[in-house]
Amino acid sequence: MKIKLLLFIFLLGIQGQAEAQFKDGIEKRNKKRNSKSPFSSGDRGNAIYSHSRSHYRPFGWHISPGVTYMMGNNKDFDSDILRPTGLPGYYLEGGFAHLFKQKHTAFHYIDYGIGVKHYGGQERYKDLADNITRGAFNFGSVFGRFDINSVWQLSKWNFINQSIGVNIDYRIYGGKIDPDYTTPFEKDFQEKFVTQLHYSIGWGYKPREGLFIIPTIQTPILTAFNWRNLNPGTRWFSSKYQPIIFTVKIGVLLPKKGCPKVFSKDAKRQADQYQNR
Repeated sequence: MKIKLLLFIFLLGIQGQAEAQFKDGIEKRNKKRNSKSPFSSGDRGNAIYSHSRSHYRPFGWHISPGVTYMMGNNKDFDSDILRPTGLPGYYLEGGFAHLFKQKHTAFHYIDYGIGVKHYGGQERYKDLADNITRGAFNFGSVFGRFDINSVWQLSKWNFINQSIGVNIDYRIYGGKIDPDYTTPFEKDFQEKFVTQLHYSIGWGYKPREGLFIIPTIQTPILTAFNWRNLNPGTRWFSSKYQPIIFTVKIGVLLPKKGCPKVFSKDAKRQADQYQNR
């Protein structure tokens, strides 16, 4: 009986030692792997900004120049009879951004701005006798925009930026109805005042701390108060046009008080440390 008990205790000891060695091996491998990765903490939003280590405030401004395009969409008619197409326009926005000081899993900052954008498009109609006529439109709107952003850090200087937000547009020029363009189909025109929910995705680049360059694509996903099959497209003539906005957002954070805009080598090294946590 004593021999069996001693054998049982011995086997337990071997098992415990094996488990300890196994766990120690896993921890060593994890430490080695983590030492190579600047994002080993598991929060890929960390490296975008660290309030305690950065020389910049979690507040700054941005400017976003870009171009617009209206993608024609008409499921109600044969494309050979009625064909909507887009025309390029311009986009210009300026505003501010607030980065969150505390860590958040889903969202990392908010930004907002005001600006002006121009849309254009045309509709081609071919009748039964193969006669073709075209109607064109263009208009410009002032707008306000508010977004909440989520960042997925890919490397030290690159990240994916996604956001969902609201834009409020008011048409200030253009939008005149072409009297020479007639079709047998019912026409529908967008209102001057539009409120939309939109989605944006971009590829961010960080040349240095406090400076962000983010090429972005934005499109509306819902137009409020005008549900019409929940289609967010702009209505003009007898077709719908999905607005697509291509921008390059250039964001600059403001330096903290007492921190020079141009760092010394030691300060720059300190600013880079939090990128490699």
